[in-house]
Amino acid sequence: MNSSREIADQNLASRIKQDEKKAFQELFEKYAPRIYNFSFSYLKNEDDTEELVQNVFLKIWEKRDLLNTSQNIKAFIFKIAVNTIYDFIRRKNIESAFLDYARLNYTTNENYTWHSVIFEEMQQNLNTLLAQMPEQQQKIFRLSKLEGFSNDEIAQQMNLSKRTVENHLYRALTFLKKHFASESFIALLFFHIICG
Repeated sequence: MNSSREIADQNLASRIKQDEKKAFQELFEKYAPRIYNFSFSYLKNEDDTEELVQNVFLKIWEKRDLLNTSQNIKAFIFKIAVNTIYDFIRRKNIESAFLDYARLNYTTNENYTWHSVIFEEMQQNLNTLLAQMPEQQQKIFRLSKLEGFSNDEIAQQMNLSKRTVENHLYRALTFLKKHFASESFIALLFFHIICG
């Protein structure tokens, strides 16, 4: 038998699926403090944690059509939070990897400039390569690696089989790895942290 909290959450989920912003605000007020505390335990930084909480709830609003009113919305929210924390830490690791590489290979005065230029260059390179992919393959890659959707979620959202999603991802990753590997160690490092 569902508790009154679960029934209230199911009601919120149903209203959010119908694009009701007031219900979304209620959900935010109810769960944002819990997500903040949970995320802060990993990130240890108030600004990063506040940014992450905003990103989590933005993703919930963007994925509201995937809300299942018969399932535990709290579990759905925390799953998104965990994925967002993982993506956030992975992005931080990219920056750390570039800084570490810069410290070993360049003088102190050059570090920041080198890091900024190379990081931007790698991001632009990724976007250029993505633009060369078939539209569906590009969209699947972005949803998976840049937005944190699972293969099941992508299949549901795009009305494809999970196998089709996996095949598109495999082709996209093979294409990107080939191009990044042909450039430099730091390009390949960027690929592995973004796509790993």
